[in-house]
Amino acid sequence: MLKKILIISVILALILVIYFFRVFQKPIDIPAQPGLPVYTAADLQNYNGEDPTKTILLALDGLVYDVTPGKEFYQAGGDYHYLAGKDSSIELHIAGGDIIKRKYKVIGTCKI
Repeated sequence: MLKKILIISVILALILVIYFFRVFQKPIDIPAQPGLPVYTAADLQNYNGEDPTKTILLALDGLVYDVTPGKEFYQAGGDYHYLAGKDSSIELHIAGGDIIKRKYKVIGTCKI
């Protein structure tokens, strides 16, 4: 019993350490990329998945991704709707950021 508690404690401690390193790391300063539009927080809010006729965007580390191909996840009622239409860097540093970077196209940069 004591061994199980010790193992669980170590695992929880590791999870907390990883969480704090990811959440409190310095944001990446992305230089402006020629030809890509620059989005503000207000701009992104218009692409939050509420309007089915619009694309769905989210920002991660200064880049804006078009996540419309996964709209079943990011539209209203989807599991990841809370990430859409804003800078979701903090949440995506905890989990999922690598998937966004691999799976979706960069369509702009953001100044938030």
